[in-house]
Amino acid sequence: MRGGVIDWTSHPSLNYFFSSLLDSYEGNGTVMFIFIAGFLFQHLTQHHFDFKKYLAQKFKMIILPYVIISIPIILFRIYDNFSSPTLPEDFQQHSPVYQFFYHLFVGSHLAPFWFISAIIVFYMTSPIFRAVDNAWFFRYIFPVILVAGMFTFRSLHNGNPLLSYVHFVPVYLLGMWASRNKAMLLTHDLLGFWTLFIVYMSITIADVSGAINLPDKISFEEVIDNGLLLFNVYIFRAIILCLMFLFLLYRFRYIRMPFLETLADYSFGIFFIHFILIAVTRKIFSIMHITVDFNVVTFLSYFTIVLLLSTIVVFVIKKLTGRFSRNLIGS
Repeated sequence: MRGGVIDWTSHPSLNYFFSSLLDSYEGNGTVMFIFIAGFLFQHLTQHHFDFKKYLAQKFKMIILPYVIISIPIILFRIYDNFSSPTLPEDFQQHSPVYQFFYHLFVGSHLAPFWFISAIIVFYMTSPIFRAVDNAWFFRYIFPVILVAGMFTFRSLHNGNPLLSYVHFVPVYLLGMWASRNKAMLLTHDLLGFWTLFIVYMSITIADVSGAINLPDKISFEEVIDNGLLLFNVYIFRAIILCLMFLFLLYRFRYIRMPFLETLADYSFGIFFIHFILIAVTRKIFSIMHITVDFNVVTFLSYFTIVLLLSTIVVFVIKKLTGRFSRNLIGS
């Protein structure tokens, strides 16, 4: 939603600051979502886990809505000869059937949908996560996996679900570890939060000032092909942010926040809808010859409008479809 450099023509420095503080190459939101997924998985399955029921639930609430929403988009992409950096160079030479299933399995037909392709791999391997949910694993094996994860990167254009899975497994396991140890971690003392806040801001300042020389667009494929060993400071910082919010939100756990509760309930619906609304509004801007030039006010206004419109659309769909809405939009 923040857009690219061309959307901040008059304020490139502001764009870079927002990118570093709130987003970065890793995408803080993605890392937080994976962390929360691991936390909830451990919390909900620590006493009982039925893989068949678990997979059936995920199919109804995530996979089925993904397929339903994807079909018309993919058909239009094929009809329109859609091209993207995510797609192989010879993609258009393949049959429509091949193109259809490639889009569906990789999530290349709409920018955020790579995440669904990757998270499905987590669902399919959930018995492994359940099996390793024990003290011995988290004491001896998990630290090695977490450190190793600091030297992995996102797949090129998020185009490889398996590499995305490998990259985010340490974050998912960290969420599980945090859930196992929540009695120790979650206290009323905010010392942990402020300590992590200082570290987070220090890294951000170093990044904005140019003190960090790590290429922010390096891919997992490039790391593998060239045998590179680079510490991914961005995934490290995103993990710090996850723990910061864990400490902070625990502090306010008894405070009612109706709007945030609504966003949580509508989260997957908003995920499926929001980028479509962004694409539609961008098309309207283009037709009306409106040039996007973000600053703080216009960006926050656009962000708020898209968020509210997404929430309203999800609300309307839920009202119209009742209990079937979860099968259609995941909410």
